[in-house]
Amino acid sequence: MQLPISTNIFPEKTDVYVVGGSVRDLLCGRKPLDYDLAVGHDTELFARRLAGKTSGHVVELGKLGYKMTRVVTRDHFFDITPISGDDIFSDLANRDFTINAMAMEVATGSLIDPLGGQKDLKAGTVRMVSREVFRRDPLRLIRAYRMASVLDFRIDADTATAIAADAGFIRQTAGERIREELFKILHSARSHVYLSQMAKSGLLFGIFPELAGLDQLRLYPDDPRTVFAQTLDAYDQLEKLLDPDGDFRRTTGLPFKDADGSRSVLLKWSLLFHDLGLGSTTQTPVKGLQSNCSALADDSAAMAQKICNRLRFSRRQADSIAFIVAHHFRPYVLFREYRNNEDLGKGFIRLFLLCRGMTPDVLIHALATYTAQNDSNPAQSRQFEEFIHPLIGQYYTVLRPRASLPPPISGQDLIDEFGMKPSKQFRHILTQVEEQRLTKESYSRDEALGFVRELLNQK
Repeated sequence: MQLPISTNIFPEKTDVYVVGGSVRDLLCGRKPLDYDLAVGHDTELFARRLAGKTSGHVVELGKLGYKMTRVVTRDHFFDITPISGDDIFSDLANRDFTINAMAMEVATGSLIDPLGGQKDLKAGTVRMVSREVFRRDPLRLIRAYRMASVLDFRIDADTATAIAADAGFIRQTAGERIREELFKILHSARSHVYLSQMAKSGLLFGIFPELAGLDQLRLYPDDPRTVFAQTLDAYDQLEKLLDPDGDFRRTTGLPFKDADGSRSVLLKWSLLFHDLGLGSTTQTPVKGLQSNCSALADDSAAMAQKICNRLRFSRRQADSIAFIVAHHFRPYVLFREYRNNEDLGKGFIRLFLLCRGMTPDVLIHALATYTAQNDSNPAQSRQFEEFIHPLIGQYYTVLRPRASLPPPISGQDLIDEFGMKPSKQFRHILTQVEEQRLTKESYSRDEALGFVRELLNQK
């Protein structure tokens, strides 16, 4: 086995091993950007000497209760830890999964694989190193699914059984550590598969007990699916809609800018949380709640916000998720107006003014949910999809370009032209002016002032 970097940069080669994910990536044919090193020397001295030979610098980090030293060079990171236990074999036996429990001896280039990691790597299997791995660090419960999702592997049966037995230990793990692993899972294009497996093992409900209530709730007594099952079906639909090579993206030409995947991931979180409020209601069947869907969405958004705070999401992340959840039902209202032959134009403009840059997210969320809820009625689902398509197009080609232009009048114009004093009425009038502007290709200052004059004369 050969490293894609020169081993001459290492101040020592004897009792120095490349370990963990670095070896896994090398065996998969990928060139690592960072290297995990287990050394049998003074790690601080080794790091300083390595930094000197590579023109790098040393950073001291803490990891899982012991100190790790990182050397940062122009091209790579080297994370250096002491060998755990008596030798490299003891070290590997204390790791999480067999595909991460391999080492390459720097002095000889030999692969050390005492637990069959290479065999599991070829078979596409995530297998625990020992039965104690999850109790030593419960975060590994989630990491098993993260490894499987990133590599498109399966979790072997014994490991899945152990996860189900130890799922409750996840409550001992810090929220921010859980968040990081879950975000990596949701970045996967097929994360629905792994969330379903996490639910089956009980781990997902250990992380989000709020979802457990939905797994016992049905919208109607004879409904074959629970609310949670419908949520997972809608989540699956969402991933299909977000697929860059899928029919939806191709037929709509959706320029859903998502270079790093973060926007898609926040949309996935919102889908997972959008019905949380149903688990806290005592009203059944849910048909009786349809007239109060706004309040129900607000309840779900508030619960989503609490979960985000618990897992230490950033404020932007939490606010984006809660916003989509709070407004995800509004396209259904527009659809009802559309079928009743009501004026859709102004209704969609109002939705745009409410959601602004998140309008596509709300529309896509609604489409995924509606499709899953009406999977037994493909004609109705198709009608809703045909309703959503042009709205997305209108957002990108009409409303967003028009809204980017300078407004025709401002609050100062209301003061100067009409002698008005700043008040809540300002925002209401300026919003109505904006609605008018968005209905036309051009809208002059004089037109806007004339419109305001008509509004004031009506009062």
